[in-house]
Amino acid sequence: MIRLNRLFLIVAGSLVAGAIFACGDVATAPQGPEFALALVNPAFTSCPLQPYKATSGRIGVKGGTLAVGGQVLIVPPEALKVTTLITMATPAGTLRRVEFGPEGLTFLRPAHLIMSYEGCTLAPGARQEVVYVNESLAILETTFSESDPASLTIKSRLTHFSGYALVSTYAVVY
Repeated sequence: MIRLNRLFLIVAGSLVAGAIFACGDVATAPQGPEFALALVNPAFTSCPLQPYKATSGRIGVKGGTLAVGGQVLIVPPEALKVTTLITMATPAGTLRRVEFGPEGLTFLRPAHLIMSYEGCTLAPGARQEVVYVNESLAILETTFSESDPASLTIKSRLTHFSGYALVSTYAVVY
C-alpha cells in the first residue's frame, strides 16, 4: 500500500511539474490572438519639415522655462545648484528633435520637456515617446513620457542634457 501511495505521488508530481514547465515554454504556449506576444518597435515620428531654431537663457536655483519651435523646457526650482546658460535647439528636418547644452548637464530634480506632435503622421494605436539619442540618432534611453492627445503634446522627464527625439512605438504581434 505504501509503495502505491509513493508511486501515485511521484506520477502526480511529475504531471504537475510537466504542466508547469510546458505552459512556460514558448513553443508549447497557446498561439491564439489572446496569447500573442507584443514587442515595442520604436520608429522616429515623421512630422512636417521644421526649420532650425535655437534659443538660450540663464536658469538658476529658482528654475525657469525655455521654448523653441513648439518645444518647451521647464526646469523646476532647485533643479540646478548654480545659474547656468542653457541652449535649446530644434534641428532642421522632419524629425521632432531637441538638442540641449551644455552637454551632460544633470539636474538635482527632473526637468520636463514638452514636445509637440501636431501635424505629425501617427499610426492608429501608436504611442508617442521621447527618447535620448546620440548624434547618429541611435536610441540610448527611453524617458518617462506622458502623452496629451488633446493638446497633441508629450511631456517627458529629463535628468540630464543631450539630444532628444520623438518616436512612435508600435506593437508587433506574432
